[in-house]
Amino acid sequence: MLDAVDKKLIEVLNKDGRINNNEIARKLSISEGTVRNRIKKLADSGHLKVIGLLNPESRADKQMILLGVKACVTKDLMDKAKEISMLNGVQSVCITTGRYDFIIEVWVDVEFGLVKFLSESLASVEGIASSESFLVIKSYNKWISKV
Repeated sequence: MLDAVDKKLIEVLNKDGRINNNEIARKLSISEGTVRNRIKKLADSGHLKVIGLLNPESRADKQMILLGVKACVTKDLMDKAKEISMLNGVQSVCITTGRYDFIIEVWVDVEFGLVKFLSESLASVEGIASSESFLVIKSYNKWISKV
């Protein structure tokens, strides 16, 4: 469970992931050792991951696609989501309620990237009934981890 200090520490890192521990300690009025220990604890527990992110609009040769995907059988959604998440170009997979079983965020080459992803990568996953693609025209406050 995250306490108030953990939440503030994550908030500071969200604004600037490159900030050093001493500066975080000063901002939160805690010791540098506490910051170091908290970051390690949060990372070890899977609550925090400090990484570099890319603005997707900085790459003219790539495009962000959202896919709504229906599964043939809904009993294996977690296994299918994990399998899909391992496909090249997949940023995230969400199991959802409503019209689609999954919403998949894909980062592909502009030229034929979506066609290749649908016809090769996603087609290799058994149990996909259908998909609908949505080209992201403009995004706000969106950063991605795969270059």
